[in-house]
Amino acid sequence: MKFKIGILILLLCQIVKAQQSEMSVNQNQYNSDFTASSELKEQFEIIEESNNKFKLVAKSKDNEKISVFIQNNTNEIIELSHQDNQIYILQEAMDKNGLWKPIEYWESSDCGNSFGQIKIEPNGIIETESTKYQGSFKTKIRFKLSADDRVFYSNILDGSINPNKLIIPNDFSFLWPLVLMGKETPIEIQKKVIFLEPNGMKEFNEYFTKSKSKKQKD
Repeated sequence: MKFKIGILILLLCQIVKAQQSEMSVNQNQYNSDFTASSELKEQFEIIEESNNKFKLVAKSKDNEKISVFIQNNTNEIIELSHQDNQIYILQEAMDKNGLWKPIEYWESSDCGNSFGQIKIEPNGIIETESTKYQGSFKTKIRFKLSADDRVFYSNILDGSINPNKLIIPNDFSFLWPLVLMGKETPIEIQKKVIFLEPNGMKEFNEYFTKSKSKKQKD
């Protein structure tokens, strides 16, 4: 019994290590019990005014987590989509050339019950917690929120990652919904879907529909 437990712990450690060293899926978790402090509200107030629907503030929470606070920057109640209590956000890091690159990707669920909406009151603030990575490459980190076919960015944090997290795999066709087309899906469309680019899913659905129609005719 002790031997089996030891093997399980070893496997879990290997999974965590792999997540730290290579590009991995974002696994943020929405905190439904969060209440914004007056100090946090002040931080949002000093952010330069814009017409953006959302404002984002990222803050280091501890050695393992980063809190991403999202504010409704409108005078109306907004519904923000989530999947299994995970908000559509990804981490990006600055490479050695000063360019922003994704260090995480998104995997959609194939279960209709996974999807829902989070209501945010006018000027209301919610919190989600994301992984803080560690590594030998010191860099800058920011978060990207995808909502309503637009993207919104957080402030920039100092951080460190394993350089391998900046390496983009050549094939994401094993991820849902790309698995529907497999390797037939062009890599550029794959990237738009898993990196939460505006209209990424729209382009994939159009490609999927055309391919399906062509196969039926053939």
